Amino acid sequence: MPSTRLKAISWVLLLLLGTSPMTPSRAASSPASIRFAVIGDYGSSSQAEEDVANLVKSWNPDFIVTVGDNNYNTGSAAQIDANIGQYYHEYIYPYAGGYGAGGTVNRFFPVLGNHDWGTPNAQPYLDYFTLPGNERYYDFVQGPVHFFALDSDTHEPDGTSETSVQGTWLKNALGASSSPWQIVLLHHAPFSSASHGSNAYTQWDYQAWGADAVIAGHDHTYERIVLNGFPYFVNGLGGSSIYSFKTPVPGSVVRYNNNYGAMLVEAADTQITFQFWSRTPTRRDEYILQTTFADVAKNHWAWSWIESLYQSGITSGCAASPLIYCPDNSVSRAEMAVFLERGIHGASFSPPAAAGNVFSDVTNSHWAASWIEQLANDGVTSGCGNNNYCPDNPVTRAQMAVFLLRAEHGSTYDPPPATGIVFTDISQDHWAADWIEQLAKEGITSGCASGFYCPDSPVTRDQMAVFLVRTFNLP
Repeated sequence: MPSTRLKAISWVLLLLLGTSPMTPSRAASSPASIRFAVIGDYGSSSQAEEDVANLVKSWNPDFIVTVGDNNYNTGSAAQIDANIGQYYHEYIYPYAGGYGAGGTVNRFFPVLGNHDWGTPNAQPYLDYFTLPGNERYYDFVQGPVHFFALDSDTHEPDGTSETSVQGTWLKNALGASSSPWQIVLLHHAPFSSASHGSNAYTQWDYQAWGADAVIAGHDHTYERIVLNGFPYFVNGLGGSSIYSFKTPVPGSVVRYNNNYGAMLVEAADTQITFQFWSRTPTRRDEYILQTTFADVAKNHWAWSWIESLYQSGITSGCAASPLIYCPDNSVSRAEMAVFLERGIHGASFSPPAAAGNVFSDVTNSHWAASWIEQLANDGVTSGCGNNNYCPDNPVTRAQMAVFLLRAEHGSTYDPPPATGIVFTDISQDHWAADWIEQLAKEGITSGCASGFYCPDSPVTRDQMAVFLVRTFNLP
């Protein structure tokens, strides 16, 4: 095992050149471009682990991260080198095992799993690896990605709740990060459709804190779950065994458990691509996060919502060359008609030609006439009064509550009576109180500020992205 002196040596990451026989050739890695592998639930000294290790090494990744259970079954010192070093020794530094030369710098970054805690204090793990911080949870930056490795096991002395020492550390560290991308790694999956299932105690507010993705293991499957435009991955097919699926959890997009495999992730400043490959080798999933609009930086509060809206085909922005979204602009009633109709009927929907006789102020030559008339035909709107639609007027947040719920539930929908206690600025006798409270009950809105809804404020395009993604459950 590494000596205390060796463990004090500074660590850096080595960037390699090379190509993979299973993925397109690439240019040399640079600080703005990296390629790394993710393995989980792998350390069992099996043929499956060897096959996955060979797959991973064929990609020539810059480094490897794990999502736990590195050393089955009890995390013992006697087994750790056979379970890990036998297959990945060239990525580990300092390496004092018996399977050949180690790396010249550390390129192997694990997280603790429950099996690693099978020996008191997870001491073999802590002795075997040289990692940043306290080595149980830590962070490091490589290229455009800031990684946050957590210890989600209940043995963690600094706690596993959002308000624990570890949880507070993550919240503060994410908030301080200036990297283009932030990825959280842990063992116990916040959400999973397989045997172990979701772990409520690890469902921290990663998205609000600034993370871009969460990758976990524990369940020996691969799954991609997207909630509110935020991706959670379960990646536990590294070589131990394979689990079955149960009823899919909300947001589950892709589920795979036919073979062992690993994730390949490629990241640049404006795009990060997540893939899962089985050992055959076959690519089983791909998911891309990218910065699409020139005026919506990745640190914009609604960035993930706006990206989800774009990827779903609901919007193409407000202007091209450069492509921009205009997040702070108010949404007009004409624009709203397009947004809602695409949400109702799908991104490829094209309404029939307008007759020009539905609303007095919307002729058939109006740019949104066909969308506005279709919105009326779908029973979502009856106009603004006096046989008019008021296409250029901004949509207020009170009006939007009605529009969204009718688009979601149909023209005959009536929400339950309001209580008048949900928002301070919405009394029980407010004309839209029923609709606004129902919008809150369905989790589509939490208001404009603590305890307030701001019913008369115009809906901005960034707010509209959140409303639409939540109402229509867009991925």
